[in-house]
Formats: sequence, C-alpha cells, structure tokens
Amino acid sequence: MKVRKIQPQDRVELKALLRAQAHFQPEEFRVALELIDIALGNPCEEDYGILCAEEGEGEVRGYICFGKAPLTDGVYDLYWVVVHPAFWNQGIGSSLLSRTEEELRRRQARLLLIETSSAPAYEAPRAFYRNRGYGELARVLD
Repeated sequence: MKVRKIQPQDRVELKALLRAQAHFQPEEFRVALELIDIALGNPCEEDYGILCAEEGEGEVRGYICFGKAPLTDGVYDLYWVVVHPAFWNQGIGSSLLSRTEEELRRRQARLLLIETSSAPAYEAPRAFYRNRGYGELARVLD
C-alpha cells in the first residue's frame, strides 16, 4: 500500500468511496466532498491536507483529511478517515493515521483533535480511534 498526497484524478474514486459509507448522512457526504474539492482547487494551501491510500494498480482504498485549527499554536483537527467498507480491518486506516501523525510531528504539532458522532452507527470509528490510543476528552450532550 502506498500513502500519498491527493491528486486531481482521485476525485472520482473518492466520491465513490464516500458513497459507499452506509453510516454517512447526506450532509456528511456533501461536506467531505467539499473539503476534497477545496484541497484539489488549492494544492498549495494547508488548510485541508488530504492523503490517499492506494493499492494494486493505483486504486484508492481510503483517505484522511486533516488541517490546522485556526488561531491556534500547533493544534490540528482530524476531519475524516474514510476507507472503503470492502477494505475495512486491513490496516488502511491505521496507515493513513500513522502517516498523518508523522506529518504533524514534522509540522511540530502539539495536539490532534478528533471529533466523531456518538450515534450507534459510529461505534466502529470510535473503536478505531480508541484502539490507536486516542481517548475521549469531552462529550457534547444531545
């Protein structure tokens, strides 16, 4: 597996990958695609960094999106880790997260914030983060 920066030709596969997420609501799909378009439209900006995981003949199996939190000192947000469901539990998400952590160390980040839903459909993503050493620091009720 190769983890690399997003490229313009990835958009079609990333859109299909997003559609394959049964737990995504329409608004989540729209926002995720919007961030992909921002990253592709402004490749020099660092507001939204996107790394893609590819296998085989360059098929995109997943991606991660992160960015610096505005007006902070070394704080970053993790927006999305998305892996095609047919390839879950094969280390793709872990590889993407590890590569992002390396990049953030290079940028001298001091904190990575991850927000996710408490809805039952999001138990797998929450378990993914817990299994990689991320703990819950806060919960917004209701």
